[in-house]
This record gives sequence, C-alpha cells and structure tokens, in this order.
Amino acid sequence: MYSTFFKPLLDFISALLGLLLFSPIFVFITIALFFANHGKPFFLQRRPGKNGAIFTIIKFKTMNDKKDKKGNLLSDAERLTAIGKFVRKTSLDEIPQLFNVLKGDMSLVGPRPLLTQYMHLYSPYQNRRHEVKPGITGWAQVNGRNAIDWETKFELDVFYVENISFTLDVKILLKTVKKIVIKEGINAQNSATIEPFSGTTSVYVFGAGGHGKVVLDVLLSENKYVVKGILDDGPKSDALFGIPVKKNFNRQKLQARNCIVAIGDNAIRKKIVTTLDTNFIMTIHPNAIVSKFAKIGPGTQIMATAVINAEAVIGNHCIINTGAIVEHDCRLENYVHVAPNACLGGNVTVGEKTLIGIGATVIPNITIGKNVTVGAGSVVLQDIPDNAVVVGTPAKIIKYQD
Repeated sequence: MYSTFFKPLLDFISALLGLLLFSPIFVFITIALFFANHGKPFFLQRRPGKNGAIFTIIKFKTMNDKKDKKGNLLSDAERLTAIGKFVRKTSLDEIPQLFNVLKGDMSLVGPRPLLTQYMHLYSPYQNRRHEVKPGITGWAQVNGRNAIDWETKFELDVFYVENISFTLDVKILLKTVKKIVIKEGINAQNSATIEPFSGTTSVYVFGAGGHGKVVLDVLLSENKYVVKGILDDGPKSDALFGIPVKKNFNRQKLQARNCIVAIGDNAIRKKIVTTLDTNFIMTIHPNAIVSKFAKIGPGTQIMATAVINAEAVIGNHCIINTGAIVEHDCRLENYVHVAPNACLGGNVTVGEKTLIGIGATVIPNITIGKNVTVGAGSVVLQDIPDNAVVVGTPAKIIKYQD
C-alpha cells in the first residue's frame, strides 16, 4: 500500500515543496553554471528507471566539455569546474531531479539510476534494483555513496527493494541530510567521481574437486568474477546436498548470490539448482569460440579451447569441459555434462542428465536418450536408448537394470 500509493503521493508533494523552497538557490546555480560551462548549466542523460524503462535525468552540470588535442574528453578531475566542485560536494547538483520526481520517473528515495550501458552487465540479482523507481538518494548513498565498491552498492540497493517502507525512507532522508553536512562518501578513493562498472561480480563455486578446479581456473583467467567461496561436495552430516554448510551460514544470503555448480554428478547439480533457486551465471573461457547463432542457457560453463558452432542450443546448467567441440545444429538439454575432449557432430540431440566421458566422439545425426552415460574414449556409431551405458571402442550399449 505504501509503495504503490502513499510513496508516489508523498514524492509529488515533497518535490513540489522542494522546488519552491530551493528556487532562489536553483536560479543562482543555474546562472553560475551557465557561464562556467559556456551556456550549458544542465546535464541531461538517458538512464534506466523502474523495470528498465529509459528516461532522461536532469542534473546540474558540474564538468565542462574540454578535450585534448586528439578530440577526446579530458579526465573527470580535469573537467570538474570550481563551481562544479562546490555544487557536487554540497549535493546541490541533485536539485533538478525534483522535476524527474514530479514527472513520476523517479522517487525521492530509491536505488540511484545508473548508466544504460551497464544494463547488460547486471546479474539477475543486481538487476533487481530496477524493481522500484530510482531515487535522488538511497540506502547505498547513506552507507558509503561513491566511496564503496560496486558489489556492496548493489547489495544495499537490493536490500532496499526487499525492505521498502515509510520508516526506512524517513531514515534514509535523515541520514542523507547528515551525509551532506559532513560531506562524506562523495568520491571513490582513486577517482574524482566513481570508477565505471565493469561487470565484476562475486560468485560461489560449489564443488572442490576436478570440476571445481577447472571452473576456478576459468574464472581467474576471465578476471570478471570475485570468488567469495568454494564449497566442498563431500558427503558430510552438515552438508547441503553434498555441500557442507559452515556454521551460521546464511542460506538466504547464498540464494541472493551468483553461483556455479562445478559438480560432475548431474543429479546433485539439478537438486541444488531447484532447491536453492539460486541465480546461476555463465562463464566462458577467453580462448573459447562461441558462434553468434548459439543459444547458451544460464549456468553454463564453457571451458578453455571449447568451440561451439552455429545454431547450437545449450540448456541450463550444462558443463562443457576443456577441449570439447560442439558442432552445427547440436542441441544439449538441461544438466548435460560434456567431458574434456569430447566431440559432438552436427545434428546431434542429447537428452536430459546425459554424461559423455573423456575423449568420447559422437558422429553426426546420432540421438542420445535421457539418463545416458557414455564412457571415456567411446565412439558412438548408433542411436542410444534411454537409461543406457555406453562403453568400449567401438561402443557397446548396456541397458540399465531398473
């Protein structure tokens, strides 16, 4: 009730009163910045709002447009004008956003609207910040603002989304006034403003065995993720489906993070996925070749030197290991594990929960049924029914005994 009715009403009334109250300051700063920025007192930029809808944010322009000899803009520190520094330090550059609040694009309190070019970098967890209207101030702003890292900032944004209330909004507004007075957290440590968001995010790796080692190597080589923890998959009494849970381990917190299940047992991997309902990410090694026609599901790990050709469709939570080649028109269903050096030919259809062993080769136009295990080094020459094990060279098919 508060977020859908009272909050928008309070936003409108407060923004209107705020514009009337700050009108003398608004006029003075506009005139000062008009001369400082060669006739450009306002900064206009497209930003994502609620549900990712794009709107134009309006702020006071604190930096000029000076460029170097090559025509490139100078650094933020070099373009920040004297009046701009004062306006930024006192947070007066935010006053024009009251017009955005009046229009309904923004709220007084909410996650700060970031750049549109960041949108494709967000994880599902981070993207939750767009479930509410962006704000002039927010929970992240009163808990560090530009002085905290991106990961922490997103955690604070999502906390607000999950706990939005009148009491929290009042608390944020009061802390905002305090922050403005003491001028805390305006800039990042190594920047005049804040470092660009590169997409780096924290992950947990489930599984400390061979798969975990390969996945960890890929993550480190990509340099896009910070590995917060590696959870072993050994069968222990305090384990969560084979994953030991540390003392005071917050399962709800884990659900709010991105995770990679680097466990070879497809059944365990699926059980973890469905039970924790966690937000899986995809990791692709820099040496991998992925066709623009390929459809790769979330949670997929594509390891070093893997080649995925045109029109391949790879289901959720697959693991395609080092040296694997997936050729044209292949379709890998959910929870498939393609082991190192495996080669799947064109038009191959692979069923759910399939395991294909190290060095195995599958020629074109072969159909592999569900719950199939293909042994290491096997050459598959014929269709494989459901619930079968393939061993030897050439392949010998053994049906599972129910």
